[in-house]
Amino acid sequence: MGPAELGDPVARARALAGTEQAAELYGAWAGTYDDDVFGRLGFTGSARIAELLIEHLANPTAPVLDLGCGTGAVGRRLAELGATTVDGVDLSPEMLEVARRTGTYRRLAVQDLTVAELDLGGPYAATISAGTFTSGHVGPSVVPGLLVAVEPGGLIAWVIGAVVWSGFEAALAPFGLDVLHRAVEPIRCDGPPEAVMYVARTPD
Repeated sequence: MGPAELGDPVARARALAGTEQAAELYGAWAGTYDDDVFGRLGFTGSARIAELLIEHLANPTAPVLDLGCGTGAVGRRLAELGATTVDGVDLSPEMLEVARRTGTYRRLAVQDLTVAELDLGGPYAATISAGTFTSGHVGPSVVPGLLVAVEPGGLIAWVIGAVVWSGFEAALAPFGLDVLHRAVEPIRCDGPPEAVMYVARTPD
């Protein structure tokens, strides 16, 4: 299978038109997702954002919520870096089952991040996300609901696609966040800068 063929699921994912399409695509993709995305396509954004979070997370035992956790790549890297209490939510039960088998999550739950009455529990010391805030996925309208899950003085560590960054920047601006890291970086081996690595602290 060539690179162009492998890229097709990523292109389809970034062109999704709603949660029903997303659930169908990711449900069918769950079994080969890790091999495709991290193995053959060399995506690195999940590891990078986990490393950035740990740089700023004072207590590695503090609870962290992985938004759109998928098959658990972020959770695996966080565990390698010493994090011990990670919960995850995702739209796809099939992806969550793969994440469950990693053994790195305390709790996993099916959750549509786009619903109006979002209840993520918490508060968490941090939320982290990779691959969720990009075209065809979760847009900036969710920002207020997601920030509610973070404790005062807590962290957000999100990979935000450059193509949707302006909307997220505007949505985040009113909350008085202390930006600790903001840079457009590659999210795949030898790839161009294409996503904003964003780490910020919420007001106390």
